[in-house]
Amino acid sequence: MKLNLLLLSILAVIFSSSCRKFEYSPNQKFDKTTPQNINANNLQRLFATAGDDTIRFVLSGDSQNAYNDLGTFIDKVNAMPGIDFVILNGDISDFGLLQEFKWIENYFSKLKAPYLGVIGNHDHSGNGVFVYQRMFSEQLDFSFIYKGVKFVCHNTNSREYKFDGTVPNLNYLKNQFQPEAGVKGYFAIAHVPPTNADFDNKLFAEYGKILTDNGKVYAVLNAHIDKATVQYPYTSNLPIITTNSLYNRHFVVVEVVNNNFKFYNVKF
Repeated sequence: MKLNLLLLSILAVIFSSSCRKFEYSPNQKFDKTTPQNINANNLQRLFATAGDDTIRFVLSGDSQNAYNDLGTFIDKVNAMPGIDFVILNGDISDFGLLQEFKWIENYFSKLKAPYLGVIGNHDHSGNGVFVYQRMFSEQLDFSFIYKGVKFVCHNTNSREYKFDGTVPNLNYLKNQFQPEAGVKGYFAIAHVPPTNADFDNKLFAEYGKILTDNGKVYAVLNAHIDKATVQYPYTSNLPIITTNSLYNRHFVVVEVVNNNFKFYNVKF
């Protein structure tokens, strides 16, 4: 009897201490410490920052399984001058778990520059979409204009929708890539590149037409394939740039200076 009481006491102590560090259930969608509206809050920070005529931002992706590398990544980016913001381009999590999102946010919140999260295919697992919407953005497709450049972030995780023709949302993209007064150029930002088998091939041609018809799209920026590549499946003026994963210790820096676009790869 005394032994049973002792075991119960030990279990109670373990549970009370561990529940403050781990999720009680993998189905948990949020808790009292879950950050909210990260994208909107960081966009406010971005717009409030005075800057020069150069846009310089980091394209990163696939932070899942990169826990041993993220500290070095954060230090590397923080040491780079003139970074306006950072894009975490999908696969924030591996299994769509709240705790995964919170672990990643704990690292990325240490960036000096604001950061924005785009949804990836792994983020559709479990309750990942709900967690993403609560933490990052209610809308899986969103855009913003910064220093005369429009950034159109959108969901291209077609396989998670069984290639039903709804993802990417072409009607949304047609509207977003209409010419706008004061906008000198555009970026298309999404997790899955259009050349990948996880992109709905039925939408490949129309997707490219929307971007090329605009005439001012600098590049399509992707992640997902764990390899740094540049492809030109549509025209020689529209590069499809893919960053390697953070767990392969790689990201891309993108710059626009006087309407001239360039990029370079960074290993860390």
